[in-house]
Amino acid sequence: MQVFLFVMAFFNTILAAEEHAYQQFIGCAFNNEGQVSRFWRYGYDGRDIMHVDLVKEAVVATSESGQLLAEERKSKEYIKRKEARLVKVCSAVKTVFLKSNNSLSRAAKPAVYVSSGGEKDQYIKCDVRGFYPNIIKVRWTQKARPIYFGVSTTGILPHKDGTFQMTSYLSLSNVSGHDVTCEIEHLSIDGKMRITYGKSLTRA
Repeated sequence: MQVFLFVMAFFNTILAAEEHAYQQFIGCAFNNEGQVSRFWRYGYDGRDIMHVDLVKEAVVATSESGQLLAEERKSKEYIKRKEARLVKVCSAVKTVFLKSNNSLSRAAKPAVYVSSGGEKDQYIKCDVRGFYPNIIKVRWTQKARPIYFGVSTTGILPHKDGTFQMTSYLSLSNVSGHDVTCEIEHLSIDGKMRITYGKSLTRA
């Protein structure tokens, strides 16, 4: 059974002695038969720190740094607000993508190429081409940890054959190219497609 995954991310930059990033990720997964699940997760500097458990109606810390934040957000009112927001977002997304069965039944798998570029290999790029529909998640990881800084993208662009393409760039000014992976999630892919810079394709 094919499952469509929609993820939206929010980023807040915290300026202190050093620059830090506080992230929120909301998402919903559904298929032709209806919704499968929803989630709301929180991260700090690229690491998961807590999430909203809609079944248990609780905010659960997943790291020591998330303990205090989870405690501050444990009220039922806070959890209900998050659930209501998720219901609204997922309902809108589902309406768009289930309006036509073609959006979930016709799927073209992307071709992915990871290479270096720029003068003296200043960046790595991940070319993702020929995918359909045009909803896709492309991210960089290093040793299985997400990379958020130094990332830019062309955005999703149409191709003359009706498919879509995009390129994601990772600057090597603050990260080495060792064990850097381009990770793709798409309707046409069973699980995730991963291509590590300098290595071959893997799937999970």
